[in-house]
Amino acid sequence: MSKISHILLPNPVVVSTGTTLVEAAQRMKKNKVASVLISKNGKLAGIISVEDIMSRVAAEADMNIEVDEVMHSPELTIDSDKWLTDAIAMFERCKASHITVIEHGEKVGVIRAEDILHTYRFMKMEVENNKW
Repeated sequence: MSKISHILLPNPVVVSTGTTLVEAAQRMKKNKVASVLISKNGKLAGIISVEDIMSRVAAEADMNIEVDEVMHSPELTIDSDKWLTDAIAMFERCKASHITVIEHGEKVGVIRAEDILHTYRFMKMEVENNKW
């Protein structure tokens, strides 16, 4: 079984509270990522993904909304030392596509539900290929 630290996306893109959805979306595009962390006074305030932006824009058609109004709050964090099964439970419970990974209280990366699927597919292939 793998740990979160083995598959997290390091060096997450961070924007501050007050950033508009347009600006956040532009940062995602520029950095080729599907989520950004939200920071307030240097502390983690939340996370927002492409899916969050699309849902909000589809509902209100207003890209001048600030990220603070759409982001998931800091409870969507998981320690890098936790097991993937812990992340799976959190994804199930929160219905999110991205979770912020922390280490000693500091943000260190992002994990996507998609990363876990890829990891399990790879592990399954390895097991099948090593059968005698």
